[in-house]
Amino acid sequence: MSDIDTPQPPTRSSTRTRRLVVWISAALVVALVSAALFIRLPYYTLSPGSSRATEPLISVTDAQTYQNEGAIDFLTVSLRQATVAELVAAWTDSAVEVESQDDLFGKQSESENHDINVRMMADSKDAATYQALTRLGYTITTSGTGAVVAGVQPDGPAHGVLAKGDVIVGVQGQPITLNSQLVAALGAGTPGSLIDLTVQKYDGSDERTIELRLGARPDDASRGYLGVSTFTRDLSFDFPVTVSINSGAVSGPSAGLAFTLGLLDVLTPGSLTGGLHIATTGTMDLNGVVGPVGGVHQKVVAARRSGAELMLVPSSELDDARRYAEGLRIEPADSLDEALAVLTTVGGGNDVLPPKPAAEAGF
Repeated sequence: MSDIDTPQPPTRSSTRTRRLVVWISAALVVALVSAALFIRLPYYTLSPGSSRATEPLISVTDAQTYQNEGAIDFLTVSLRQATVAELVAAWTDSAVEVESQDDLFGKQSESENHDINVRMMADSKDAATYQALTRLGYTITTSGTGAVVAGVQPDGPAHGVLAKGDVIVGVQGQPITLNSQLVAALGAGTPGSLIDLTVQKYDGSDERTIELRLGARPDDASRGYLGVSTFTRDLSFDFPVTVSINSGAVSGPSAGLAFTLGLLDVLTPGSLTGGLHIATTGTMDLNGVVGPVGGVHQKVVAARRSGAELMLVPSSELDDARRYAEGLRIEPADSLDEALAVLTTVGGGNDVLPPKPAAEAGF
């Protein structure tokens, strides 16, 4: 009779081993899932934020105010440090983009970038107030301590040399205290010529001289161009009217145009938008120039979701904005004058404002 193998019952030791393997496998799965869900990577997601009406956020004393039909919204981008799971989700959502930490912040920490953006928001409100009151005929004096770089165009002469947060305090040995002085000095320069810039960090340290070759402005080849957007550090005004704009936790300079238009709407009878719901993005400086900031893709989506009927963007971002418009009317505005001209076509703008002063306040 041949031998027959009879299965033996598992020993206590082998059962314990199998259980251990199962527990280790489960723990690894939990660890991997937890890592994917909770561990933040050096990448950030940019997604559509909010579209907020400016007029309810504005309060004014010492001047008559009005409530008008329509709305002027400013737009935000939601910035979040990403997990693996959020990166995977971003790759499947066309409205979300991913940027590396280095591309977003450069050599700055996230907290340093936040502090600068908070100051940019405060300066943006002041510049908007200055522009609105000046357009209505008020005379305002200003002071500052230099021109802060808010953004650098990737194809501009300053790319790779100047960075967000640098402060330009001199051009060719002449002091620069206001952003408007920098704009004038660069505009007077000859494209192709070399210029010396005196530059500091935002806190005033590490002053140095940088030599750059001016490019030509895209809209005027006879004028010098650095390819940067800037605002005035420590900007101070003597306003004849007290204005408060409650922007909440939002920071950065990109609501400058919206705040300017919103304040004009609050201070004058008749709807500046012709009764329409409009959205805008763009910085505002003391010369009335509207500058780009970025995130226009996400801002267009936010504007569409809010039900906006018209959106104003700097011309350099127009093509990108219209790519995602899906029926939303989007028009270029590189200055307050151009923004008001667009609004005039819909029954607002200059049609509901007093005549423009013949000579505006100097600074």
